[in-house]
Amino acid sequence: MTGKRIRTILTAVVAVCGAAMFAAVAATKMLPATWLAALGIGLALLAGLIALIVRGGRKLRLCAGMLLAAPYIFLTVSGFTLANRTARVLHDAVVNISPTMPPAATAEPAPEPEAAPEAEPAAEPEAEPEAEPASQFPETFTVYVSGIDSRHGLVDLCYSDVNMVFTVNRTTHQILVVTTPRDGFLCVPGQGETRDKLTHIGNFGGIDMLMETMESQYGDIDYWFRIGFTGFEDVVDALGGVTVDSDYTFTSWEFDFADQVYTFPQGENTLNGDQALVFARERKSFPDGDIQRGRDQMKLVKGMVEKVLSPDLLANWSGILDGLEGEYETTVPYDLLAELVRDQLAYGGDWNVVCYTLVHSVEGHQVTYSLPDSGPQFVFWLSDDDIAFAKDMMARVRAGEIIEQPDIYS
Repeated sequence: MTGKRIRTILTAVVAVCGAAMFAAVAATKMLPATWLAALGIGLALLAGLIALIVRGGRKLRLCAGMLLAAPYIFLTVSGFTLANRTARVLHDAVVNISPTMPPAATAEPAPEPEAAPEAEPAAEPEAEPEAEPASQFPETFTVYVSGIDSRHGLVDLCYSDVNMVFTVNRTTHQILVVTTPRDGFLCVPGQGETRDKLTHIGNFGGIDMLMETMESQYGDIDYWFRIGFTGFEDVVDALGGVTVDSDYTFTSWEFDFADQVYTFPQGENTLNGDQALVFARERKSFPDGDIQRGRDQMKLVKGMVEKVLSPDLLANWSGILDGLEGEYETTVPYDLLAELVRDQLAYGGDWNVVCYTLVHSVEGHQVTYSLPDSGPQFVFWLSDDDIAFAKDMMARVRAGEIIEQPDIYS
């Protein structure tokens, strides 16, 4: 193949490649229009240069080749620019969303679940009233009270001048007080039908035999309480005195143990401890002697109960008992007393105090068990009907029945 032919083929290839590059640049619109215009002019010159290269002489071919190199340098630079632009177009096509495609629904990040609203703290249920602890003691109980004839403390053997049985119902707030005359002529426990005065039994048998004697008349008794003259005075004074209503105007005969002789007018009297003891012991001033004394003792009991129920006294009840230490003795449990005080302070309420004295006793004179050589003694034969009536009232109080003050004069 001749050199001329080879040059012709190479020139054609260059021309075709240049035309192809021009077409690609124009089609992609990657170059400004001025550049395209310049490129087009260059290619037009190319055609003329090719003809010179093929047909012209050596010098002419050299000049034509140099002119031809310039457009190719331009095309080479343009090619790099085109490649760079094309790569960017492809990158955008992959990374970015195509303008002709509807945007794909991109999964939005799942919203964080809303925190459950904090539950309002549950309202605390209203505290129910605290239930009172169950008592270890029964709702009803009985107490035998013995007032002994002593100013020398609590001696074991002593005449019992006051003899009362208290029946208490804590639920119904009832107290029944039954008084048995000190001269009641009763069977001595363990001695068959042998009898003696009730007061004498305390002088030789003490509190235990007195309890047996009282239970033989009224049935089982739960506790006992024993106090002397001095103790009684101190109790009344600790209560701030007591108010009683006297059925008679009288002057006391029992002055041998009192600080002085007292006169009590008929009607209301407010008594201190010494006066109260005289009032409780007097019998000789009255037509029915020991029976009226029993009635007056009932009035003192009522007045003392009213005072004891005072909130001020109840609030200091343990201090009062401490101040009376040694003046009394009892089998009534301290915890039972504490419950009674606590309940009264917590709930209050009045108490119905009913008193009854065995009034239908028959006077007489009999030789007694303890003083056989002293001849007949003044005694009371107690009425069986009175005892039965008293026992019936006790049973009714224990059963929760509300009873009224009996007419003890009938």
